[in-house]
Amino acid sequence: WVATQRSDRTGIDRNELPQGALVNHACEADAQALINISRKRLCNCASKETREAWQQVKDAIREIDPILADKMVPECLYRGFCPEFMSPCGYSKTNKYQEDLLKYRNTNYEVERSN
Repeated sequence: WVATQRSDRTGIDRNELPQGALVNHACEADAQALINISRKRLCNCASKETREAWQQVKDAIREIDPILADKMVPECLYRGFCPEFMSPCGYSKTNKYQEDLLKYRNTNYEVERSN
């Protein structure tokens, strides 16, 4: 849920609030929704502010469920290729991408926990 600046809902004259004013945002999501949202919000084509905000969500999830957090990745890692054919960021062409792709595809969590 995102807070509104509509004066008919808040009782505050909208002209007194700047258009860029911060608003509260709250939501409920299951594991699949967190994965789906991450595919778009962690993509380098998303705005810097969006990526940073969603990374904070991912970091909070990691404290509760590190395996789920590992599966909260941008679309290119989820798919194994970058679908942004019009304006790709170039991440999928890097060594870091290859490392992250291997980590994402990992299913041997017992080894990872013992390190």
